[in-house]
Amino acid sequence: MMQIYLMDWLSLVLKLLHIIAGIAWIGASFYFNWLENKLDRLNNRDEIAGNLWAVHGGGFYHLEKYKKYPQTLPEPLHWFKWEAYVTWLSGISLLSVIYYFNASTYLLATNSSISALYGVGLSLLGLLLFWLIYDLLCKSKLVTKSAIFLAIIFIVIALFAYFYSNIFNPRAVYMQIGSMIGTVMVANVFFVIIPVQKKLVDACENSTEVSLELGKIGYLRSRHNNYFTLPVLFMMISGHYPTIYSGDYGWVILMAVIGVLVMVRHYFNLRGVGKAKNSLIAIIVISTFGLIYALAPSPIKMQDNSQEIVTIAEAQAIIEKHCVSCHAAKPANKAFAIAPNGIMLDTKEKIIAHKNQIYQQSVLSKAMPLINNTNMTDEERAKLGIWIEANQ
Repeated sequence: MMQIYLMDWLSLVLKLLHIIAGIAWIGASFYFNWLENKLDRLNNRDEIAGNLWAVHGGGFYHLEKYKKYPQTLPEPLHWFKWEAYVTWLSGISLLSVIYYFNASTYLLATNSSISALYGVGLSLLGLLLFWLIYDLLCKSKLVTKSAIFLAIIFIVIALFAYFYSNIFNPRAVYMQIGSMIGTVMVANVFFVIIPVQKKLVDACENSTEVSLELGKIGYLRSRHNNYFTLPVLFMMISGHYPTIYSGDYGWVILMAVIGVLVMVRHYFNLRGVGKAKNSLIAIIVISTFGLIYALAPSPIKMQDNSQEIVTIAEAQAIIEKHCVSCHAAKPANKAFAIAPNGIMLDTKEKIIAHKNQIYQQSVLSKAMPLINNTNMTDEERAKLGIWIEANQ
Protein backbone atom coordinates (compact mmCIF):
# COMPACT_ATOMS: atom_id res chain seq x y z
CA MET A 1 0.00 0.00 0.00
CA MET A 2 2.83 2.42 0.88
CA GLN A 3 4.52 1.66 -2.46
CA ILE A 4 1.34 2.58 -4.36
CA TYR A 5 1.00 5.76 -2.30
CA LEU A 6 4.59 6.81 -3.04
CA MET A 7 4.20 5.97 -6.74
CA ASP A 8 1.18 8.28 -6.86
CA TRP A 9 3.29 11.11 -5.43
CA LEU A 10 6.12 10.34 -7.85
CA SER A 11 3.66 10.42 -10.75
CA LEU A 12 2.25 13.76 -9.55
CA VAL A 13 5.69 15.37 -9.20
CA LEU A 14 6.85 14.12 -12.60
CA LYS A 15 3.64 15.21 -14.29
CA LEU A 16 3.88 18.71 -12.80
CA LEU A 17 7.55 18.97 -13.81
CA HIS A 18 6.71 17.72 -17.30
CA ILE A 19 3.95 20.30 -17.73
CA ILE A 20 6.06 23.21 -16.42
CA ALA A 21 9.08 22.33 -18.59
CA GLY A 22 6.81 21.67 -21.57
CA ILE A 23 5.17 25.08 -21.24
CA ALA A 24 8.60 26.74 -21.15
CA TRP A 25 9.85 24.77 -24.19
CA ILE A 26 6.71 25.11 -26.30
CA GLY A 27 6.32 28.75 -25.33
CA ALA A 28 9.85 29.50 -26.50
CA SER A 29 9.27 27.54 -29.71
CA PHE A 30 6.07 29.41 -30.49
CA TYR A 31 7.63 32.76 -29.65
CA PHE A 32 10.76 32.34 -31.79
CA ASN A 33 8.78 31.04 -34.76
CA TRP A 34 6.44 34.02 -34.42
CA LEU A 35 9.46 36.31 -34.11
CA GLU A 36 11.05 34.85 -37.26
CA ASN A 37 7.81 35.40 -39.18
CA LYS A 38 7.37 38.98 -37.94
CA LEU A 39 10.91 40.33 -38.48
CA ASP A 40 11.12 43.54 -40.49
CA ARG A 41 13.55 42.59 -43.29
CA LEU A 42 13.84 46.14 -44.72
CA ASN A 43 15.89 49.18 -43.71
CA ASN A 44 18.39 47.33 -41.51
CA ARG A 45 22.09 47.75 -41.01
CA ASP A 46 24.25 45.57 -43.28
CA GLU A 47 24.90 42.91 -40.65
CA ILE A 48 21.24 42.71 -39.52
CA ALA A 49 18.82 40.29 -41.20
CA GLY A 50 15.73 41.72 -39.52
CA ASN A 51 14.40 43.56 -36.48
CA LEU A 52 11.21 43.82 -34.46
CA TRP A 53 9.72 46.33 -32.05
CA ALA A 54 7.33 45.07 -29.38
CA VAL A 55 5.59 46.37 -26.28
CA HIS A 56 4.85 44.03 -23.39
CA GLY A 57 4.46 44.23 -19.63
CA GLY A 58 4.71 48.00 -19.56
CA GLY A 59 7.86 48.36 -21.63
CA PHE A 60 9.23 48.56 -25.18
CA TYR A 61 11.56 45.92 -26.63
CA HIS A 62 13.75 46.08 -29.74
CA LEU A 63 15.10 42.78 -31.09
CA GLU A 64 17.56 42.28 -33.95
CA LYS A 65 18.62 39.13 -35.79
CA TYR A 66 22.13 39.03 -37.24
CA LYS A 67 22.86 37.62 -40.68
CA LYS A 68 25.92 35.84 -39.25
CA TYR A 69 27.04 36.90 -35.77
CA PRO A 70 28.01 40.09 -33.89
CA GLN A 71 31.59 41.39 -33.90
CA THR A 72 32.09 40.40 -30.27
CA LEU A 73 30.34 37.62 -28.37
CA PRO A 74 27.88 39.20 -25.92
CA GLU A 75 27.77 38.25 -22.24
CA PRO A 76 25.62 36.72 -20.98
CA LEU A 77 24.36 34.79 -23.99
CA HIS A 78 21.07 33.00 -23.24
CA TRP A 79 20.57 29.46 -24.54
CA PHE A 80 17.30 27.62 -24.90
CA LYS A 81 17.94 23.92 -24.34
CA TRP A 82 17.22 22.84 -20.78
CA GLU A 83 13.49 23.33 -21.29
CA ALA A 84 13.60 20.65 -23.99
CA TYR A 85 15.83 18.28 -22.04
CA VAL A 86 13.80 18.50 -18.82
CA THR A 87 10.56 18.02 -20.75
CA TRP A 88 11.84 14.81 -22.32
CA LEU A 89 13.50 13.45 -19.17
CA SER A 90 10.39 14.06 -17.07
CA GLY A 91 8.20 12.66 -19.86
CA ILE A 92 10.16 9.42 -20.25
CA SER A 93 10.22 9.07 -16.45
CA LEU A 94 6.45 9.54 -16.36
CA LEU A 95 6.04 7.00 -19.15
CA SER A 96 8.09 4.55 -17.09
CA VAL A 97 6.20 5.14 -13.84
CA ILE A 98 2.72 4.86 -15.37
CA TYR A 99 3.10 2.56 -18.38
CA TYR A 100 6.33 0.57 -18.01
CA PHE A 101 6.18 -0.34 -14.32
CA ASN A 102 2.58 -1.51 -14.77
CA ALA A 103 2.92 -2.69 -18.35
CA SER A 104 0.54 -5.63 -18.07
CA THR A 105 -2.22 -3.26 -16.91
CA TYR A 106 -1.55 0.04 -18.65
CA LEU A 107 0.60 -0.75 -21.69
CA LEU A 108 -0.39 -4.08 -23.22
CA ALA A 109 -3.68 -4.88 -24.91
CA THR A 110 -6.23 -7.15 -23.25
CA ASN A 111 -5.18 -10.80 -23.32
CA SER A 112 -1.89 -9.86 -24.96
CA SER A 113 0.32 -12.82 -25.80
CA ILE A 114 3.59 -10.93 -25.23
CA SER A 115 5.30 -10.36 -21.89
CA ALA A 116 5.38 -6.99 -20.13
CA LEU A 117 9.17 -6.81 -20.58
CA TYR A 118 8.85 -7.48 -24.32
CA GLY A 119 6.18 -4.78 -24.59
CA VAL A 120 8.42 -2.22 -22.87
CA GLY A 121 11.26 -3.20 -25.21
CA LEU A 122 9.06 -2.66 -28.27
CA SER A 123 8.03 0.73 -26.93
CA LEU A 124 11.64 1.86 -26.42
CA LEU A 125 12.61 0.45 -29.81
CA GLY A 126 9.91 2.60 -31.43
CA LEU A 127 11.40 5.75 -29.87
CA LEU A 128 14.79 4.95 -31.39
CA LEU A 129 13.57 3.73 -34.79
CA PHE A 130 11.37 6.75 -35.48
CA TRP A 131 14.27 9.12 -34.75
CA LEU A 132 16.62 7.18 -37.03
CA ILE A 133 14.07 7.14 -39.88
CA TYR A 134 13.28 10.84 -39.48
CA ASP A 135 16.95 11.85 -39.23
CA LEU A 136 17.81 9.81 -42.32
CA LEU A 137 15.05 11.54 -44.28
CA CYS A 138 16.25 14.95 -43.08
CA LYS A 139 19.76 14.19 -44.39
CA SER A 140 18.40 13.12 -47.78
CA LYS A 141 17.39 15.31 -50.71
CA LEU A 142 13.74 14.62 -49.85
CA VAL A 143 13.89 17.21 -47.07
CA THR A 144 13.82 19.96 -49.73
CA LYS A 145 10.58 18.57 -51.15
CA SER A 146 8.19 19.53 -48.38
CA ALA A 147 5.05 17.77 -49.62
CA ILE A 148 6.82 14.44 -50.24
CA PHE A 149 8.77 14.68 -46.97
CA LEU A 150 5.57 15.39 -45.00
CA ALA A 151 3.71 12.54 -46.70
CA ILE A 152 6.47 10.05 -45.88
CA ILE A 153 6.63 11.14 -42.23
CA PHE A 154 2.84 10.86 -41.99
CA ILE A 155 2.87 7.35 -43.48
CA VAL A 156 5.67 6.24 -41.16
CA ILE A 157 3.76 7.48 -38.10
CA ALA A 158 0.60 5.76 -39.37
CA LEU A 159 2.46 2.44 -39.76
CA PHE A 160 3.83 2.72 -36.22
CA ALA A 161 0.34 3.56 -34.90
CA TYR A 162 -1.18 0.56 -36.68
CA PHE A 163 1.59 -1.75 -35.41
CA TYR A 164 1.24 -0.65 -31.80
CA SER A 165 -2.58 -0.80 -31.97
CA ASN A 166 -2.21 -4.58 -32.34
CA ILE A 167 -0.14 -5.05 -29.17
CA PHE A 168 -0.86 -2.06 -26.90
CA ASN A 169 -4.14 -0.90 -25.40
CA PRO A 170 -5.65 2.12 -27.24
CA ARG A 171 -4.70 4.69 -24.61
CA ALA A 172 -1.09 3.46 -24.59
CA VAL A 173 -0.91 3.68 -28.40
CA TYR A 174 -1.57 7.44 -28.21
CA MET A 175 1.05 7.85 -25.47
CA GLN A 176 3.54 5.79 -27.48
CA ILE A 177 3.17 7.87 -30.65
CA GLY A 178 3.32 11.08 -28.60
CA SER A 179 6.52 9.87 -26.93
CA MET A 180 8.06 8.98 -30.30
CA ILE A 181 7.38 12.42 -31.74
CA GLY A 182 8.53 14.10 -28.51
CA THR A 183 11.76 12.09 -28.69
CA VAL A 184 12.37 13.31 -32.24
CA MET A 185 11.79 16.90 -31.09
CA VAL A 186 14.31 16.73 -28.24
CA ALA A 187 16.77 14.79 -30.41
CA ASN A 188 16.55 17.64 -32.93
CA VAL A 189 17.56 20.02 -30.17
CA PHE A 190 20.36 17.83 -28.76
CA PHE A 191 21.90 16.43 -31.95
CA VAL A 192 21.29 19.24 -34.46
CA ILE A 193 20.08 22.61 -33.19
CA ILE A 194 22.43 23.04 -30.22
CA PRO A 195 25.53 21.76 -32.13
CA VAL A 196 24.73 24.24 -34.93
CA GLN A 197 24.47 27.05 -32.39
CA LYS A 198 27.77 26.00 -30.79
CA LYS A 199 29.47 26.25 -34.20
CA LEU A 200 28.01 29.72 -34.66
CA VAL A 201 29.32 30.77 -31.26
CA ASP A 202 32.78 29.33 -32.05
CA ALA A 203 32.80 31.21 -35.34
CA CYS A 204 31.95 34.42 -33.50
CA GLU A 205 34.71 33.88 -30.93
CA ASN A 206 37.33 33.06 -33.57
CA SER A 207 36.06 35.49 -36.24
CA THR A 208 35.87 32.71 -38.82
CA GLU A 209 33.47 32.27 -41.70
CA VAL A 210 30.40 30.15 -41.19
CA SER A 211 28.30 28.54 -43.90
CA LEU A 212 24.82 29.91 -44.39
CA GLU A 213 23.68 26.30 -44.84
CA LEU A 214 24.59 25.64 -41.22
CA GLY A 215 21.98 28.08 -39.96
CA LYS A 216 19.42 26.70 -42.40
CA ILE A 217 19.87 23.17 -40.98
CA GLY A 218 19.14 24.35 -37.43
CA TYR A 219 16.22 26.47 -38.61
CA LEU A 220 14.69 23.55 -40.54
CA ARG A 221 14.77 21.21 -37.53
CA SER A 222 13.31 23.97 -35.36
CA ARG A 223 10.53 24.45 -37.91
CA HIS A 224 9.78 20.73 -37.87
CA ASN A 225 9.52 20.86 -34.07
CA ASN A 226 7.05 23.69 -34.44
CA TYR A 227 4.75 21.49 -36.53
CA PHE A 228 5.16 18.51 -34.18
CA THR A 229 4.12 20.54 -31.14
CA LEU A 230 0.32 20.51 -31.40
CA PRO A 231 0.05 16.74 -32.09
CA VAL A 232 2.25 16.04 -29.06
CA LEU A 233 0.12 18.31 -26.86
CA PHE A 234 -3.00 16.52 -28.06
CA MET A 235 -1.55 13.11 -27.21
CA MET A 236 -0.53 14.37 -23.77
CA ILE A 237 -4.17 15.10 -22.88
CA SER A 238 -5.83 12.34 -24.95
CA GLY A 239 -5.84 9.89 -22.04
CA HIS A 240 -8.62 11.93 -20.43
CA TYR A 241 -10.93 11.47 -23.44
CA PRO A 242 -11.57 7.76 -24.12
CA THR A 243 -14.24 8.59 -26.70
CA ILE A 244 -11.38 9.50 -29.03
CA TYR A 245 -8.99 6.59 -28.58
CA SER A 246 -11.12 3.64 -27.49
CA GLY A 247 -12.82 2.71 -30.76
CA ASP A 248 -11.83 -0.15 -33.03
CA TYR A 249 -9.94 2.27 -35.27
CA GLY A 250 -8.42 4.56 -32.66
CA TRP A 251 -5.16 4.73 -34.59
CA VAL A 252 -7.02 6.05 -37.66
CA ILE A 253 -8.63 8.77 -35.53
CA LEU A 254 -5.18 9.60 -34.16
CA MET A 255 -3.79 10.14 -37.65
CA ALA A 256 -6.79 12.26 -38.61
CA VAL A 257 -6.31 14.48 -35.55
CA ILE A 258 -2.58 14.82 -36.28
CA GLY A 259 -3.44 15.93 -39.82
CA VAL A 260 -5.89 18.56 -38.57
CA LEU A 261 -3.47 19.92 -35.96
CA VAL A 262 -0.63 20.18 -38.47
CA MET A 263 -2.97 22.22 -40.69
CA VAL A 264 -3.81 24.46 -37.72
CA ARG A 265 -0.11 25.08 -37.05
CA HIS A 266 0.47 25.70 -40.77
CA TYR A 267 -2.33 28.25 -40.87
CA PHE A 268 -0.79 30.27 -38.04
CA ASN A 269 2.67 30.07 -39.63
CA LEU A 270 1.22 31.37 -42.90
CA ARG A 271 -0.66 34.06 -41.03
CA GLY A 272 2.62 35.16 -39.45
CA VAL A 273 4.00 36.03 -42.88
CA GLY A 274 0.73 37.40 -44.25
CA LYS A 275 -0.05 34.43 -46.51
CA ALA A 276 -2.91 32.77 -44.61
CA LYS A 277 -5.79 31.50 -46.73
CA ASN A 278 -9.42 31.21 -45.65
CA SER A 279 -9.70 28.00 -47.65
CA LEU A 280 -7.36 26.33 -45.13
CA ILE A 281 -9.66 27.40 -42.29
CA ALA A 282 -12.58 25.84 -44.16
CA ILE A 283 -10.69 22.55 -44.56
CA ILE A 284 -9.82 22.54 -40.83
CA VAL A 285 -13.42 23.24 -39.78
CA ILE A 286 -14.90 20.63 -42.14
CA SER A 287 -12.34 18.04 -41.01
CA THR A 288 -13.07 18.74 -37.35
CA PHE A 289 -16.82 18.36 -37.77
CA GLY A 290 -16.19 15.21 -39.81
CA LEU A 291 -14.24 13.76 -36.86
CA ILE A 292 -16.99 14.70 -34.43
CA TYR A 293 -19.56 13.00 -36.65
CA ALA A 294 -17.41 9.89 -37.10
CA LEU A 295 -16.96 9.51 -33.34
CA ALA A 296 -20.62 10.07 -32.48
CA PRO A 297 -21.95 7.11 -30.44
CA SER A 298 -24.43 4.73 -32.04
CA PRO A 299 -27.77 4.22 -30.30
CA ILE A 300 -27.99 1.15 -28.09
CA LYS A 301 -29.71 -1.68 -29.89
CA MET A 302 -32.62 -3.31 -28.05
CA GLN A 303 -33.11 -7.06 -28.31
CA ASP A 304 -36.24 -8.12 -30.21
CA ASN A 305 -36.98 -4.43 -30.88
CA SER A 306 -38.75 -4.24 -27.51
CA GLN A 307 -38.07 -1.97 -24.55
CA GLU A 308 -36.15 -4.05 -22.05
CA ILE A 309 -36.45 -3.12 -18.39
CA VAL A 310 -33.27 -3.21 -16.33
CA THR A 311 -33.51 -2.73 -12.57
CA ILE A 312 -31.04 -0.97 -10.29
CA ALA A 313 -30.26 -4.35 -8.75
CA GLU A 314 -29.20 -5.76 -12.16
CA ALA A 315 -27.11 -2.67 -12.92
CA GLN A 316 -25.47 -2.88 -9.49
CA ALA A 317 -24.62 -6.55 -10.02
CA ILE A 318 -22.83 -5.69 -13.29
CA ILE A 319 -20.96 -2.83 -11.66
CA GLU A 320 -19.94 -4.95 -8.66
CA LYS A 321 -18.60 -7.59 -11.04
CA HIS A 322 -16.60 -5.24 -13.24
CA CYS A 323 -16.03 -1.89 -11.52
CA VAL A 324 -15.96 -2.10 -7.73
CA SER A 325 -12.55 -3.78 -7.53
CA CYS A 326 -11.12 -0.35 -8.40
CA HIS A 327 -13.95 2.08 -7.65
CA ALA A 328 -14.42 1.48 -3.93
CA ALA A 329 -13.41 3.08 -0.65
CA LYS A 330 -10.74 0.37 -0.35
CA PRO A 331 -9.95 -0.93 -3.87
CA ALA A 332 -9.24 -4.65 -4.15
CA ASN A 333 -7.09 -3.93 -7.22
CA LYS A 334 -3.54 -3.55 -5.91
CA ALA A 335 -2.72 -1.00 -8.62
CA PHE A 336 -4.78 1.66 -6.79
CA ALA A 337 -4.43 3.00 -3.26
CA ILE A 338 -7.65 4.98 -3.68
CA ALA A 339 -10.50 4.90 -6.18
CA PRO A 340 -9.44 6.38 -9.58
CA ASN A 341 -10.57 10.01 -9.84
CA GLY A 342 -12.23 9.58 -6.44
CA ILE A 343 -15.22 7.81 -8.03
CA MET A 344 -16.65 5.08 -5.79
CA LEU A 345 -19.40 2.75 -6.98
CA ASP A 346 -19.79 0.41 -4.00
CA THR A 347 -23.34 1.51 -3.05
CA LYS A 348 -26.56 2.10 -4.97
CA GLU A 349 -26.50 5.77 -4.04
CA LYS A 350 -23.01 6.25 -5.45
CA ILE A 351 -23.90 4.38 -8.63
CA ILE A 352 -26.88 6.68 -9.18
CA ALA A 353 -24.73 9.77 -8.45
CA HIS A 354 -22.16 8.70 -11.06
CA LYS A 355 -24.46 7.19 -13.67
CA ASN A 356 -23.46 9.73 -16.33
CA GLN A 357 -19.76 8.90 -15.92
CA ILE A 358 -20.63 5.19 -16.10
CA TYR A 359 -22.57 5.81 -19.31
CA GLN A 360 -19.71 7.74 -20.88
CA GLN A 361 -16.89 5.42 -19.85
CA SER A 362 -18.48 1.96 -19.98
CA VAL A 363 -21.35 2.24 -22.44
CA LEU A 364 -20.40 4.81 -25.09
CA SER A 365 -16.60 4.74 -25.24
CA LYS A 366 -16.14 1.26 -23.70
CA ALA A 367 -12.95 2.62 -22.13
CA MET A 368 -13.79 1.02 -18.78
CA PRO A 369 -13.04 -1.38 -17.25
CA LEU A 370 -9.43 -0.49 -17.99
CA ILE A 371 -8.33 -2.53 -21.06
CA ASN A 372 -11.49 -4.55 -20.23
CA ASN A 373 -9.49 -6.75 -17.86
CA THR A 374 -12.71 -8.07 -16.34
CA ASN A 375 -14.18 -8.94 -19.75
CA MET A 376 -17.35 -6.87 -19.59
CA THR A 377 -19.57 -8.03 -22.44
CA ASP A 378 -21.49 -5.87 -24.93
CA GLU A 379 -24.73 -7.26 -23.48
CA GLU A 380 -23.75 -6.03 -20.02
CA ARG A 381 -22.82 -2.61 -21.39
CA ALA A 382 -26.18 -2.47 -23.18
CA LYS A 383 -28.01 -3.31 -19.95
CA LEU A 384 -26.22 -0.50 -18.14
CA GLY A 385 -27.12 1.86 -20.97
CA ILE A 386 -30.79 0.88 -20.86
CA TRP A 387 -30.96 1.41 -17.08
CA ILE A 388 -29.19 4.78 -17.23
CA GLU A 389 -31.30 6.08 -20.15
CA ALA A 390 -34.47 5.04 -18.35
CA ASN A 391 -33.41 7.00 -15.25
CA GLN A 392 -32.27 10.24 -16.84
